[in-house]
Amino acid sequence: METLKTAVQALYRVHAVEGPPGENGLRTVWHLCPDGAELMSLVDSEGRVRRQELTLLEDHYVWASGEGVRTGCLERGGKPTAAAVVQTDPELVPQRLMRAALAMGTYTGQDRYLLHMQRVLALAREGLEMKGGLTRPSEPTLPAVEAPIVTTAQAAVFDVPPAVAVVEDVTPPVVRPGEGMTMLLVLALGLLVGLGMLAFILMG
Repeated sequence: METLKTAVQALYRVHAVEGPPGENGLRTVWHLCPDGAELMSLVDSEGRVRRQELTLLEDHYVWASGEGVRTGCLERGGKPTAAAVVQTDPELVPQRLMRAALAMGTYTGQDRYLLHMQRVLALAREGLEMKGGLTRPSEPTLPAVEAPIVTTAQAAVFDVPPAVAVVEDVTPPVVRPGEGMTMLLVLALGLLVGLGMLAFILMG
């Protein structure tokens, strides 16, 4: 886990390289560091992130607008010069997602592409936890990942719906007729008793 965090921290320090628009009108923005972390973002002409691919050591994550997050891994050939091949998991692997969410959750900068991926992973993790497919870590050394606050303008650029706050129904208190009068009578009686005791002490 520490090696993974080191790779992510190195990614934070990388300056993004932006390419020209392709035939599909999407620009490619690369964050690449030599420590095994890489983020590729495809952005449309309006600045909306449409697809992102994140590589953290041997783990691979893909997010596409309208499709959600998929996990996978890199398989390298026997030769040192052989290109790595991405093998997509048949189903989302919870622990693989957990590792990335925890590592990306340490980012506190302002790079909107890193923030977008951070939010995507946090929301995916939250969705798994709500479905019971992912257990929160019990180790106190692992920080909880919270989705960063995204304004309306940022949500429009990122094309990620903001987190919805769930408000539980709260039953209003039941007020019974005559409760107020009873309490007033009890208070008055207590006051009279107190005054009587005070007078008795003074007279004695």
